[in-house]
Amino acid sequence: MDDLKTYAKNDDEQTGLLTIVKGFSDDIKMEFGLDKCAKATFKRGKLVKSENIVIDINTTIQDLEQEGTYKYLGVSEGDGIEHSSMKEKIRKEYYRRIRLLLKSELNATNRINAINTLAVPVVSYSFNIINWKLEDLRRLDRKTRKLLTTAKMHHPKADVDRLYLPRTSGGRGLIQIETSYKLTTIGLHTYLNSNEDCLLMIAREHEQLKNTTSVDVQAAKFKREFDVPDIEKLDNEGATTYARRTKLKAKNLALEHLKHKWEEKPLHGQYPKRINDKDVDQAQTYEWLRTSGLKSETEGFIIAAQDQCIKTNYYRNKILKDGTDPMCRICGKNQETIDHLVSGCSELAKTEYIHRHNKATAYLHWAICKHYNIEVKDKYYEHEPSTVEDNEEATILWDMPIQTDREIKANRPDIVVKNKKEKTCLLIDMSIPTERNTSVKTSEKLSKYKDLEIEIQRMWGMKTTTIPVTMGSEVIDLRLEIFENR
Repeated sequence: MDDLKTYAKNDDEQTGLLTIVKGFSDDIKMEFGLDKCAKATFKRGKLVKSENIVIDINTTIQDLEQEGTYKYLGVSEGDGIEHSSMKEKIRKEYYRRIRLLLKSELNATNRINAINTLAVPVVSYSFNIINWKLEDLRRLDRKTRKLLTTAKMHHPKADVDRLYLPRTSGGRGLIQIETSYKLTTIGLHTYLNSNEDCLLMIAREHEQLKNTTSVDVQAAKFKREFDVPDIEKLDNEGATTYARRTKLKAKNLALEHLKHKWEEKPLHGQYPKRINDKDVDQAQTYEWLRTSGLKSETEGFIIAAQDQCIKTNYYRNKILKDGTDPMCRICGKNQETIDHLVSGCSELAKTEYIHRHNKATAYLHWAICKHYNIEVKDKYYEHEPSTVEDNEEATILWDMPIQTDREIKANRPDIVVKNKKEKTCLLIDMSIPTERNTSVKTSEKLSKYKDLEIEIQRMWGMKTTTIPVTMGSEVIDLRLEIFENR
């Protein structure tokens, strides 16, 4: 940091201070940026005209004009901080950076991270310096969502609260400027009230003279909003560490509050409520948000589908109430809901569902082959499963009926893995039902292959286990972890 502001009672004292600074700067080979320097003289709180300060023949600091401003730590000041002009300047720079990032070729995750890293700090740097009103910050958040919608990153009817949740919780990880301001205010309040530095005590007393805009009043209000309890300061804990710990606690509670709002919504809340069920592996279900590397448009569309806000016939009939026939345009037998299109349409079952099932199962086959050191292509999407793969460790069968001594109708699991060393056999069968039927499908698969499991164990002398890999169209069954462990 190379900005410096000095205070003095009169011109002589100010000249003396600047002479010392000039001498020190010369010693470390730094120069004054005279075009950025200014002298401001105040009498009874008003900016008045005065003489320039001459330090030496080559160094003259100009007196600040009546309507002029100087910049200190990136903030324009004159007769006080120019709040209105600084707000407008910050807005323009914030929007400029977002528009620039939205033109980039980054994937969805990296684009959100870039906005959080390069755009949001433009605004957050000014918190508690510029007099931001909450409505100003909400307007920034709304404009941000509008820009994301224009770039096809965010569906206009998708859930707003979900956008600001972490990706590990099913959100998209964007920093909400309004919440960031509230957390910063809580942290600043904690820091000011736990620090015994004499200058900070003066700043604290100055803040307490304000009314509704003081840090104390605002922090108390925001703590009540997020239900932040009083946090005791630890022995020998510094003010900075204490403030950070308090701010982190407030952040976690704010995110819980946001998630609760999402779950309580009648339409958008259906998906997170299903994720909270005991049979759903929440971490695996949300893993794609962290690691898939999808394009922004693709991720935005998937999120919109999960939020039930795609314009299906059912949505138009029940939500928009435009009189559209709610029946499916493909099969005409059931109402055209998201669930129906994803995994319940009899016409799509003949083509698209089979293709999806085969692609997902092929990935499992590719991963199993790699585990047993069977040579496969580097990229999973180029993998074409062979009916039989074999080496000294294992034999892997793909979509192959098992010949048994007695007739068993369900004798064709998707993948059979015979481990030669451990004398074990896995019967793996993939299913991608609607998320409401994951438990039912898992139970069906276990029952379906029970006879085959018993027969193989008798014929081959191997301990045999059926592994139903049930991936709901929007969730992953918790029992998939069994397969991963094996």
